[in-house]
Amino acid sequence: MAKKDFGSINTERQETGVNTGEVYAAIETGKHAYRQQGTASLEEQQERAAKLKTQGRKGCKAVRINTAFTPENHEYVKVMSKISGKTMTEFINVCIQAHREEHPEVYQQAKALIAAMEGKGGAADE
Repeated sequence: MAKKDFGSINTERQETGVNTGEVYAAIETGKHAYRQQGTASLEEQQERAAKLKTQGRKGCKAVRINTAFTPENHEYVKVMSKISGKTMTEFINVCIQAHREEHPEVYQQAKALIAAMEGKGGAADE
């Protein structure tokens, strides 16, 4: 099979009279909403983060931690999240929220203690 000869094609840039600003604006906004990220307001960012609906949302990131579990605890979270119809993250957040609501005074005392330790300039580290 013979190769095609592309030598006759004009590859030079041609002036079309189109305003490049309009072209760049069209590219920036895009014609389709599919797979495009926009910027979100601060309220929208906070709302998405609270609902854990942040995946792929520009400017909306949930706070993340890398946590290690014992095999028994991992299995428990996996099974209980599946049976309750939640993701593992949602299930863990529900457990933490329930514990936080059961012990608000302990949480406030712990925050005050940390603030007091930090106010001493790290004297607790010595």
